[in-house]
Amino acid sequence: MSKPAPETSTPVPADPATRGEVLLANEAELAQSRLAAIVESSDDAIISKTLDGTITSWNQGAEKIFGYTAAEAVGRSITLIVPDDRLGEEMDVLARLRRGQKIDHFETIRKAKDGRLLDISVTVSPVKDSRGTVVGASKVARDVTDRKLVEAERQRWLSREQVARREAERALQARDEFLAMVSHELRSPLNAIVGWAHLLQTGELDAGRVERAVDAIARNAKIQSQLISDLLDAQSLASGKVRLNVQPTDLALVVEAALDTIRPSAEAKKVRLRPRLHVLNAVVPGDADRLQQIIWNLLSNAVKFTPEDGEIAITLTESDTHVELSVQDTGPGIRPEFLPFVFERFRQDSATGARTAGLGLGLSIVRHLVELHGGTVAATTANPRARSSWCACRG
Repeated sequence: MSKPAPETSTPVPADPATRGEVLLANEAELAQSRLAAIVESSDDAIISKTLDGTITSWNQGAEKIFGYTAAEAVGRSITLIVPDDRLGEEMDVLARLRRGQKIDHFETIRKAKDGRLLDISVTVSPVKDSRGTVVGASKVARDVTDRKLVEAERQRWLSREQVARREAERALQARDEFLAMVSHELRSPLNAIVGWAHLLQTGELDAGRVERAVDAIARNAKIQSQLISDLLDAQSLASGKVRLNVQPTDLALVVEAALDTIRPSAEAKKVRLRPRLHVLNAVVPGDADRLQQIIWNLLSNAVKFTPEDGEIAITLTESDTHVELSVQDTGPGIRPEFLPFVFERFRQDSATGARTAGLGLGLSIVRHLVELHGGTVAATTANPRARSSWCACRG
């Protein structure tokens, strides 16, 4: 659209009748000139077009928003600024205009000369002649890209805040559950110790019951000591405070030491241990004490879930690059949906039946220690009656 002409007026004749007509004409011309100036100076794109979509006027606001000059745009189709995937939308707008309908604050996407896609709010009004026939359309388009970006950023912040709130709520719930679980697990052996100690203090127990009391106190003290050790180990591992004393270590000897430690627990449940440690070279760089802790935790977990008269197979194999330990038992197995979480802290699969004693830390400690040694650990279930886990350490 060209710049509006300066405001001018026709000389006023002396004849009163003619003078009135001229004054009216001057006022109309002045109003039209002012309207043209408003249109031209608007920051919004103000565009007129025919009913077939041909652009007939294009103000400076349109030039700023879309990048085309009036000379480039006037006479071309309005589809000049419509993305290909929005052409059907523009055809619908033109059809509604032909029916005399107005489109108010319609938000859509339009394309600038440089290819940028712009978020646009559009109001399109039908233009009618003196007989009321729709002959064209006037479009006012406002670039709302910045507003959309602000809204999108606000929504992202809101989403992050909601996620953070949910995580905080889950953390609080996990903390409460953890404290309740720790209290229960520590109280159970402590109650047994206090109970048997009280009976010993009465002096009313015979020799057989005294021996039973001492055994119960020692057993529960050992359980409580293990719980506290697991808690301290988990905290040290989580904070990165564990340091390894790495030396060439024969993993076969470490496995045998762990078997000696776990054997009384297995025999108490009538669980058979089946070691297969026939390897030529099981030497790996590692911390012997921590490697024994890994293997003991795997074996302890297997004993816990293996029923009476069950069996645990412990297999050690080697390759050119690593030594692999497999622990497989005849327990109830791990549900496939729980496998991704089996090495996480404080996780126990409650769907398999009654909750087992312990804090759910053993396998988490295994994973951390194995990874500190540069190895990997995984668990799988071959069938509903098999449960197995592997620990691989690089040679």
